[in-house]
Amino acid sequence: MPTSERARPSQPQPPTPSPSPTQGQPSTLPHAKPFLVWFAVLAAFGVLFQWWWLVVPMVLLGAYVLYFFRTPAPIPPDDPRAIVSPAHGVVTDVMETEEPNYLKGRARRIGIFLSVFDVHVQAAPTDSTLRWTDYRPGKFLDARDCNCSGMNECQWLGFESKQGFHYTVKLIAGLIARRIVLWRPKNAQVARGDLISLIRFGSRVEIFLPPDAEITVKVGERVKGGETIVARKS
Repeated sequence: MPTSERARPSQPQPPTPSPSPTQGQPSTLPHAKPFLVWFAVLAAFGVLFQWWWLVVPMVLLGAYVLYFFRTPAPIPPDDPRAIVSPAHGVVTDVMETEEPNYLKGRARRIGIFLSVFDVHVQAAPTDSTLRWTDYRPGKFLDARDCNCSGMNECQWLGFESKQGFHYTVKLIAGLIARRIVLWRPKNAQVARGDLISLIRFGSRVEIFLPPDAEITVKVGERVKGGETIVARKS
């Protein structure tokens, strides 16, 4: 398995891992703050000049930002064979495909679409070590289309599980999402349900598992990151 990180393009800059918190889970509030400041300033101007047509939308947008950047603490299942969903959203596809980057062979892929109303932090599917990362610039097509997988900006994450098998998580920016924030550095150890990343607004997440993984979800099913069992592996 590859263990070295690929050379990154000079433009645009790839997402820089935030300091990996060793105590507690990462916070999304620093990423919400710029939006909240702008909405608060505009709302203040609206109050000052009694432009209520401006105040109300700014208050509503501020409330939405707080809702969007919420960070619920996952409650992982107590099942040693369980592989949980890396993201909140709806399963859009389950298929067998090639994963030539980290697994270098056949894999079972589960695609998950995250709407602008879903939680947008991602969780570790199982106890693992992050062995490989690869950022790739690209387009910002609608994340509901599985064809965007090979064209949109994305961040690849290659893991080695505690059980010894390897798997890949792919974070894909969507039509609205324009930034992927990676919270865990290379070689970081994570437990099932630990938060690993954030994708701003609508996006897509894929997990590539070994061919012998037993898939437990179907297309159209809603899943919760760090909680819903999407597969099992011996």
